[in-house]
Amino acid sequence: MQTALEKIQEHDLSAGLEIILEMVGYEPENITLINLLADCYYYLGEFDRAKACWEEVLRLNPANQEAKNKIGRYKTPSFQSWIKRYKHALYNIEQKNYEAALKSLRELLGENDGFVSVYQFLGLCYMACAEYDQAMIVWEKGLERDISNQTLSDYLHMIPDLDNKNNPVTDIEEPQAGKRIGWGKFPLQKAAFALAAAVCLLLLLKAGVMPKPESTLETQDTVQSEVAAHEAQAEIVAEDTPVLSDNVLMEGDNSRGGSDYDVEREKDYYQEGYQAYLDGNLGMAMSNLGVVVSMDTGDYLNREALYYLARTCYLQENYEEAEQYYLQYLEKFPESNYYDDSLFYLGVVYEATGQAEKAVQVLEEMQRVSPDCGYESSEFFKTIMKSK
Repeated sequence: MQTALEKIQEHDLSAGLEIILEMVGYEPENITLINLLADCYYYLGEFDRAKACWEEVLRLNPANQEAKNKIGRYKTPSFQSWIKRYKHALYNIEQKNYEAALKSLRELLGENDGFVSVYQFLGLCYMACAEYDQAMIVWEKGLERDISNQTLSDYLHMIPDLDNKNNPVTDIEEPQAGKRIGWGKFPLQKAAFALAAAVCLLLLLKAGVMPKPESTLETQDTVQSEVAAHEAQAEIVAEDTPVLSDNVLMEGDNSRGGSDYDVEREKDYYQEGYQAYLDGNLGMAMSNLGVVVSMDTGDYLNREALYYLARTCYLQENYEEAEQYYLQYLEKFPESNYYDDSLFYLGVVYEATGQAEKAVQVLEEMQRVSPDCGYESSEFFKTIMKSK
């Protein structure tokens, strides 16, 4: 155990993990070991495994304060929002939308720079976009946090091979993310194997076997990366009030008649509306997002626009329209990342409009479909559920 602790303190998480896994094999109910195992998984970016370890500790000893504190922080709405955006970035990688994934991962790294897997996938996105120098920088930063990480070392060794035209593509192995410790049931492996094709493609491109990257790499210009909810949702929702821009609201398209607009401009309307939302220019946000929603294309941008339109109405305390758009979102996109968010804020809307019974119903539904979403820790949720 002392050796494992020294490895972890020396930023050698992979080596420490191997030692702890071997020890847990002999002492499967050693709480100290399981907590250490959770720490390794957590900082390697294997969040589901870390959570499972904390839950096992609490099963063995419900009073263990270390596990209670760490799983409590893990379940906070702010970190659950981060996790949700991280998983969506991996989904973008799987869909070969590397530019959107790269943008999301950079933002995520700026908020939490201690997770090795973020460096791993951000570097792969840079490589898929032919930004090899940036890929090297990111992977080297990742190795500073886990000095013996074999996956990151292998990736770094791939970059010099790009200049070796005699290196046959058949020698390139798929990224080995998760092979050693079995990520098979988690989204990391799917994302890594999706990127393997792009990496091999770049090797072919460099060797002159295939056309230039711009004519072969698949891009999805209509897809934008998800951005976090910008308020701390663990507090009472009444505190969630936006700070409006000091600028005069810009004139926007006020009609919601989406059929009157060129669907090809859906991306433009969405970008204008979403940026206005971030800037606190809620009038302009409603105008532009409303156009996208009215287009009713059912695609990613239409889905995002509908969520942020509902959010904008909520922030303006326009509860009647907020209710309408949240219900529409829940009906059209039940498998989306913002399903639990929409249920929660619909509950807030119902409570604000004197529909307490409906508020309880949607919060119970949220708890059923997404029991670990983090909203259960909010004061609003606790208050409503106590009064039912």
